[in-house]
Amino acid sequence: MKKGILLMAFLCLFSILANAQITLTQFNNSNLSAPVDIKNCGDDRLFIVQQAGTIVILDTLGLQFPRPFMDITTRVQYGGEQGLLGLAFAPDYATSRYFYVNYTAKPSGDTRISRFRTFAANPDSADPNSEEILLTIYQPFSNHNGGHLAFGPDGYLYIGTGDGGSGGDPGNRAQNTDSLLGKFLRIAVDPANPTYSIPATNPFAADTTLGAPEVWAVGLRNPWRWSFDQLTGDLWIGDVGQNVQEEVDFIPAGTTDYLNLGWNCWEGNNQYSSGGTCGPSSNYWGPVRTYNHPAGCSITGGYIYRGSKYNELYGKYFYTDYCASNIHYLVPNGAGGFTDTDLGNLGASSVVAFGVDKNGELYCAAGSRVYRFSSADCTPVASITNGTDTITDCGRGYVNLSCAFNDNYFYNWYADGALFASDTSAIQVAATGNYVIEVINGACVNRDTIHVDLVTGLNVTFTGLDTLYCVYNSTAFLFPNILGGTFSGPGINLASFSPDVAGPGTHTIIYTYMDATGCMYADSQIVRVDLCLGVPENKWLNTVSVYPNPSNGNFKLQFFSKSDRQINMSISNSIGQIVSSEQFVIGAGESSVSINQSLAKGIYFLKFAEGDDIAVKKIVIQ
Repeated sequence: MKKGILLMAFLCLFSILANAQITLTQFNNSNLSAPVDIKNCGDDRLFIVQQAGTIVILDTLGLQFPRPFMDITTRVQYGGEQGLLGLAFAPDYATSRYFYVNYTAKPSGDTRISRFRTFAANPDSADPNSEEILLTIYQPFSNHNGGHLAFGPDGYLYIGTGDGGSGGDPGNRAQNTDSLLGKFLRIAVDPANPTYSIPATNPFAADTTLGAPEVWAVGLRNPWRWSFDQLTGDLWIGDVGQNVQEEVDFIPAGTTDYLNLGWNCWEGNNQYSSGGTCGPSSNYWGPVRTYNHPAGCSITGGYIYRGSKYNELYGKYFYTDYCASNIHYLVPNGAGGFTDTDLGNLGASSVVAFGVDKNGELYCAAGSRVYRFSSADCTPVASITNGTDTITDCGRGYVNLSCAFNDNYFYNWYADGALFASDTSAIQVAATGNYVIEVINGACVNRDTIHVDLVTGLNVTFTGLDTLYCVYNSTAFLFPNILGGTFSGPGINLASFSPDVAGPGTHTIIYTYMDATGCMYADSQIVRVDLCLGVPENKWLNTVSVYPNPSNGNFKLQFFSKSDRQINMSISNSIGQIVSSEQFVIGAGESSVSINQSLAKGIYFLKFAEGDDIAVKKIVIQ
């Protein structure tokens, strides 16, 4: 027993000593004013967002530039949780000079997402008159504004919004899919477009009756700092809790599920509301890490370290809590979850933000300071960034291999033991074999190995889909030449396509197959769905509104006409059968007609005719 106690004591001491090598070092040499975000634009500069409405620049030595990069303090509602809260540089910033900010605007305190541009003659100065307001979101209270925004690996702009504030989400906004509060929003931005467009794969892009088209995920309380893994594209979120639990959420790259993170039905792993709209925890995307109050009170989400300097930090997700101030990190536990390690307080209290520079080195902001993460262990990062022990070319004929780069390190690549390339962190190989990267930092050396296989690619196709359908046509069954993949696109249910569900328009249907090695293959086909009624629509008739929709069979029609008119109406089911018809007269001006029908659940089409002129409206019966 004593031996066991001694062994446990030794292991605990070893863990403490190992973790003690991770340190924070003050980076800036002058006081900052309420820094809340740290970003880079792909060069050596580090941009610090200050809550009152300015952005300042630090150089590689932590020295602050004499003039702010931007000053919009006259436009920013500042105080408490309000202010200039987030910054994101466009992926093509080096040439376009565009960047995006998230701030609460005077005098209303509403969230504003705006685009700015730097002066062409001065890359260290933004033109305050270049502002283009893309999106304004009403804020009913002054707290829970979220504020973070970033471009995802798909090139879209992601915006994290709080639930609108107060406490407990009194307006149930986080679960309301029509509200932009308590959400992750995803939009496509282009300087040629004065506003923005909606990515076609957003959950409600195809049917805005189900929710706002900007919404990508729902059920957040106040996502205070989140980030995409630079290597994998995974999304890590720190979502601030109410009074019981703080949480870290993890969304793997490529997730296509409809994402509901639970608030205000769930706070972390605890049920918060048992209202009629809430379901069991299995209905929601659960957190990977929670901790209870009073161990903390307000989480600050961070980043996965993908820098090149410190192998000890590599692959760890760092985060903290504003009240507790201890730095934590998460790593995979090998069983589908994550293990949490508490590093204690490393010298920075009340950390409000993390950030990375162009090389992936990690920083945090607290008080008036910016701190840089480091380690006493000089072993450099030598992780080949394909992230696996074996990789195949998936039929391309080559594989690109790379590792994190540092100007001060030396690199050697070996192929089956022989020197293959030197002085580069990235190579392209076109032969099967074992490849080793050797990274040299003075007396400190690190290596990583990967096996490359060249294989014959697969030709994936599918049949069964025509190029044109009417909305009332029967379901089409699809047949891939290689089983085991998945179909996606409007109107898809497993391996079938339903024209009535897809609705009128041009749609892309995709079949995706992944083999045992992880190679992805796909085939896509374009299909068009028409109403197929054969008569051009009448403009005034097409303005008729149908409500409520969906309906239980009792609904109203609203018309506006310049004269008295006689209207013939028929109701058809999804396969084109007329199930009801009637005739009525509407008067000049605005008029409404009540319809009471006993219809089975499903999709129906209302056809209105006046002579040879027609209009068609879709209604859903529930």
